[in-house]
Amino acid sequence: MVASRGDRGPEGRGELLVSVTTFEEKGSDVNVASSLLIDVLSGRADAAMVLSNDSDLHFPLAHARMHVPVATINPSTKATATDLRGARDAGAGRHWWRRLRPDDFFDHQLPNPVGKFTKPEGW
Repeated sequence: MVASRGDRGPEGRGELLVSVTTFEEKGSDVNVASSLLIDVLSGRADAAMVLSNDSDLHFPLAHARMHVPVATINPSTKATATDLRGARDAGAGRHWWRRLRPDDFFDHQLPNPVGKFTKPEGW
């Protein structure tokens, strides 16, 4: 969707402002789901850990839980999607989930510097 309107800029002249909103499906959830199920159902995985809060993964996670323990790690600030949870003892059992908090990221950063690499200012 593209919307545009005329407006006055900081110097009082007319300017055209444009707002662009797009919804693109990258297919990353399909790739995660496919890889998860292929690995679990072919016996190449003893357990799985999925970093996502995308409720579209409900179906593949539920099926993977029937075969192996599955951990769901939510990297967003939103509460973990109910659809991603499931019962701890369903199927293979020993499932767990956790939402990462800002301290989880700050407490687990590499030291500065690492060899010749340094963090940018403000990090």
